[in-house]
Formats: sequence, structure tokens, C-alpha cells
Amino acid sequence: MARKFRTPNGGPDFDPDAGGNLDDEAFFDIDNLSNNDVRGIHSPDFNVPDVDNEGSTPSLPIILLSAASGVSAGIIALYITYYLLGLPLEWSVALAILVLSAALGSTGALLSSLTGSRAATSNIAFSCGLIVVTLLFFALCTFVGAMAATFILTL
Repeated sequence: MARKFRTPNGGPDFDPDAGGNLDDEAFFDIDNLSNNDVRGIHSPDFNVPDVDNEGSTPSLPIILLSAASGVSAGIIALYITYYLLGLPLEWSVALAILVLSAALGSTGALLSSLTGSRAATSNIAFSCGLIVVTLLFFALCTFVGAMAATFILTL
């Protein structure tokens, strides 16, 4: 049985543990409150804002497009810095990672703002996570391939 309390217009406060008539119409069930009941408790001018959860969840197209643009910008930056500019490999990789991060973040934020999504941070975080998981998968595939090649060559 749900706990019931006296409404503000129904008289003095009611302690449900002290006993009393819970079937009186001056009581209401707090498990079944609606916005109108809450407005009535505070004041007639009290506005309960409607919560709009639309647009606050991550968007898969935004995640995929920002991850793809980040990776492509990183590959182009690595090509430019290593082959065209002739920088050492360490500096080229560092600059490529910087460009990848900037492209991923700016694309995710731009697409989130264009679509009106309020989940820009989670879109960018999921894009970064997708890139990390993809790199881990490639590393695992490379490792398994190298182990299989070693095993086949030893036969």
C-alpha cells in the first residue's frame, strides 16, 4: 500500500505511521502524482518545465562521420608531414595525431550543432572510442596474423 498524505487544502499534516483513516478523499497517493498535482502544491503560478530528452542522446551518423573525418585528416597529415615535408617519423606521427584530434572534435561539434543535438560531448567521446577500438582490433589482427605466419613457417 502506498503512503498517503493529506493535501495542503485538506487540513493538518498526516503522519501515516500514527494511524488514521487513509481512505479519506482528502488524501492522495504520492505514487500517482502528475505535474498538475505538483503545481497545485506549490502555487498556482508554479511552472514545471517539460523535459525534452530528444537530441540529448548520441547520434550514430555523427559518430561515424566525425571518426571517419578524423582518421582521414590524420592520414593526410601524416603523408604531408613525413613524405612532403621530410620531418622525422616521431614528429610526423605527433602532428598527425594532433590533426586527427582537431578534425574529429571540430567535425563532431559542427555536426552536433547543425543537427541541434545537445550531445556534442558524448558524440565526440564515442567517436574517439570508436577509433581506439578500431586500432585495438587492427593490432589484434596484426598480432594473430604474425603468430599464424610464424606457425606456418615453422612447419
